[in-house]
Amino acid sequence: MKNRIFILSILASLGFLSSCSDSYLQEDYSDPTLISYDESTIRTNQDLQKFIRGLYSRLGSSSFSGDYFTYQELTGDLGFVSARNSGYFINTNAENHLVVDGGASSGIWSSLYNTISNANLILSYEGKVPDDPKGGVTSKALFAHAKVIRAYNYLALLGLFSPNYGEGDQSLGVPYSTTYNIEAKLPRETVPKVVDNVIADLTSSLADFEADNASAIFTNNNSFNANAIKLLLARTYLYKKDYEKAIQFADQVIDLGGELVGGGTNTGNTTFSTIFTILGENNPEILFQIEYNNIIPSNNNLQAYWGTSGAYKQNFMAWAFWNDFPSTDVRKSNVAWYQNNATTYPDDPKPINVKKYLNGPRDVILLRKTEAFFIKAEAQYHINPATAFTTLKNWVTTHRDQAYSKSLTGTAVLDEILRQKGFEFFLEGMRFTDMKRNNKAIVKVQKANNVPLGEIPVGDRRFIWPIPLSEIQTNPNIKQAPNY
Repeated sequence: MKNRIFILSILASLGFLSSCSDSYLQEDYSDPTLISYDESTIRTNQDLQKFIRGLYSRLGSSSFSGDYFTYQELTGDLGFVSARNSGYFINTNAENHLVVDGGASSGIWSSLYNTISNANLILSYEGKVPDDPKGGVTSKALFAHAKVIRAYNYLALLGLFSPNYGEGDQSLGVPYSTTYNIEAKLPRETVPKVVDNVIADLTSSLADFEADNASAIFTNNNSFNANAIKLLLARTYLYKKDYEKAIQFADQVIDLGGELVGGGTNTGNTTFSTIFTILGENNPEILFQIEYNNIIPSNNNLQAYWGTSGAYKQNFMAWAFWNDFPSTDVRKSNVAWYQNNATTYPDDPKPINVKKYLNGPRDVILLRKTEAFFIKAEAQYHINPATAFTTLKNWVTTHRDQAYSKSLTGTAVLDEILRQKGFEFFLEGMRFTDMKRNNKAIVKVQKANNVPLGEIPVGDRRFIWPIPLSEIQTNPNIKQAPNY
């Protein structure tokens, strides 16, 4: 039986599948370019490669190259929208953007599930596509790319739309499917079941990648690879609170070497200064980045809204957070990432200019090696805080601030891990979920009339994002998050 899906005409040659939908499993056939697919749509290894490349294009046009990163910071405590703004994202200042009808949930929910739906469609051909007789990437390894992309999206959905692993109502996972079925209206799966499925996809894909040394389909780490999966496994096990496993996979990434160095007196280190520019796209720190160029751009709105150079020039880091770091820290002394030069804005204190992703069509980094140090330190904290602080202090003094001399114990260690990580990975899609995972209240650092712009207390409903109204209306089996 043939089914109809639509493909954006500009990317049809890549097999790029896209959908707009009231329910994430229902296709909207209003777009102009329609094709039919059946059992013979993906027949050869070359066909499969085209569709996998198209799936990466889908990932590149998803929320991961814009809204997901932005809402992680603006729902968190360190970012804010200037008083001089375009009107976009303004409700995040008071944390009023997490609502059922509209708000942040709808676009991210549909974007991530559209990518999952496309991955499931491709995976429906698994076992039916022979390898290319001329060699190259095996079909098994190509299907593994689809599994990793699916797992990556499910883990992101859990971080926003479900309670922490082992806490609260564990029935409030997210709808989970591994089949392409446009008629399905799925209920939520449990949090543990979704996490275990994510781990299973990542584990099998890692084995397939390691068995095929030619598994990469893009250069410059523009496709997932074995080392990127190891970091994802470390991240997933940290979410699952399996701290020994998180440390195990974090160590495998750390042992690779080549992480970003810029500490001590080496404030002019070129690899540090250029990593978020086009010149830094081949930096060995990077494990996976989304292709972004002038021919087929991703949905990159980071340039438009962040810092003083974009079209809207409105989203910033809070000065009080930036000012809490000493001038000996390369992230402050070297102005490649953040700079205290937004002096014409009406905010008091003046905002900090965020300069990541403002230099041309630079690929968007989703995974880099330095995260492994923070995963390891956070996991160690739950086993032995003293060991965790040793890991953190060694990283800071070696890589960012040779003069770092703090001595911390107890819960102050976790606070410092999160503080350092917040500075290191600002605008890289982690802050809100880091605070949520560790049950930390969100209190906006930026203030107006000496009052924080917004707050989300521990236990507040906003730590579990609402299911969008469009999904509730079309899927009678979905359960809304509590108190919405």
